[in-house]
Amino acid sequence: MDTKSDLITSAIPNYIEERDIFGQVKPKRLFHYIRSRHSKHAPELNVNYAGFWVRTAATFIDILIISVVLSIIDSLFSRVNGLNDNLIYYRLSIALIIWISYNVLLDGSMFQATIGKMILNIKVIDLFGNKISISKALIRCISTIFSILPLGLGLWYITTDPKKQAWHDLIAGTFVKQV
Repeated sequence: MDTKSDLITSAIPNYIEERDIFGQVKPKRLFHYIRSRHSKHAPELNVNYAGFWVRTAATFIDILIISVVLSIIDSLFSRVNGLNDNLIYYRLSIALIIWISYNVLLDGSMFQATIGKMILNIKVIDLFGNKISISKALIRCISTIFSILPLGLGLWYITTDPKKQAWHDLIAGTFVKQV
């Protein structure tokens, strides 16, 4: 019972539902539920968390790798089908599918890291220090949009957070540790 809202919500029995002025049942606070559910039984990890610049360098390595793969795929398709530059939306969607697949499959694998993270000796872990699942890796990858869209503020949050989590790490319940 860390906060005042926890004290208030714990004082209300489970069978009593909060209602609004129209008599409708109020929805539970989603982020409060996620935060309390994740952190209740999670131990304090004794690891070195990867900082902003190391994670940024790993991402640039991954972007370089994906760019090489995409240029090979693009040259193969353009030779076979004679594609021109009018198909930019198809190229962007293929790039997005490859990027998501690359991150999800490698972060959720036994390596716990993409190739860029492996080179820089960092791994993605869950709240207990274990390997993350494929579904958690997917949530982490897709929720990265929430870290990027508001002018990258969710990424800069790494510099101020004591456990160096970005917003997408907070959403997915993950950490990035330095090995």
